[in-house]
Amino acid sequence: MTALEHIIKQKIRERGPGGYMDLGEYMSLCLSHPEHGYYMTRDPFGQKGDFTTAPEISQMFGEMIGVWVADTWIKMGSPKKIIILECGPGRGTLMADAMRVTKNVDGFHDAVQLHLLEMSPVLKDIQKDSLKEYGATWHSEPESVPTDSPLIVIGNEFLDALPVRQLVFTETGWQEKVVKININDTLRLHEIGLKKEVKSLLPSFLIPPKLGDHVEVSLELNDFINKITKIILNQGGSALFLDYGFNQMIAGETLQAVKNHRYCDIFDTPGQADLTAHVNFADLSHKILEKNMTLHGPVSQRDFLKRLGIDIRAENLHRLATQPQRVEIDSALKRLTGEDTGNGEMGTLFKVIAFSSDSSIDLAGFA
Repeated sequence: MTALEHIIKQKIRERGPGGYMDLGEYMSLCLSHPEHGYYMTRDPFGQKGDFTTAPEISQMFGEMIGVWVADTWIKMGSPKKIIILECGPGRGTLMADAMRVTKNVDGFHDAVQLHLLEMSPVLKDIQKDSLKEYGATWHSEPESVPTDSPLIVIGNEFLDALPVRQLVFTETGWQEKVVKININDTLRLHEIGLKKEVKSLLPSFLIPPKLGDHVEVSLELNDFINKITKIILNQGGSALFLDYGFNQMIAGETLQAVKNHRYCDIFDTPGQADLTAHVNFADLSHKILEKNMTLHGPVSQRDFLKRLGIDIRAENLHRLATQPQRVEIDSALKRLTGEDTGNGEMGTLFKVIAFSSDSSIDLAGFA
């Protein structure tokens, strides 16, 4: 039993007979408990970690994001001050590549104020080293970002880590899956009646559900989008998010745990495995439009990166590369843009969505 599993069971027992914990609280504790949370205690990226994200696969990914950010800044009229806020910056690899590739964009680096939304002390230390030449500022909440400048928000594989709650359609209607303790002292999922606060998150445009259909809803995602759209509406700017997910109205049961690059049960080792859920981009799009934002996408990551010129960038890298390096470039390009075949390709599984306070701006990569 992990230390965090003991804490979780104690919390459930303290709630008396029939006590339980909703999945959102469970996921939040697993990822961000101050002492035993997954992201609070380790660097999870790369071969020595539990998973690999796009910026770690190739410099081309961060470079394309840099192209997008600089292009967006220019389309905004090249303001003399622009806040770049990255949510969940990982090791700082994406932003380091983005800043490097934009160093010759006239006036851009002089205008940039780099801000990072990060909760992990381990990753903050790594980011401080990766981005030491750019004078970054760290935040635990978006509300502490300065309010005196327009901003561009970026989040790669950020939304999938926001805690979700699972609903299942039964013969008696929607039920919520919660965490309880079985008689054999193991954590397992059980179904309870739906509370109003969760029922209110059910998308109003859902297709009629069938028995056994699942919907994952997130109070945290809803709250985050509310905060970001409010900031952008007040200050001006745009946001870009890349993540794996679905465009269907009902995404299904997607909550998953990953450890050592393999899937495992969400209850196997609480606090020692990454927990994520696929993003329902249809529902996310609806939420964004409700906030009077101009929506772009969602489109596949493959289409987005190709429209930004990743194939041209790969060709340019080829010219200066050795034969083994060319093979590596081609492999990375396939992984970033290839159709999902179950071998780690991200091109169609991952979607890209953006929104802006300015309806006159045609954001790159979406058409």
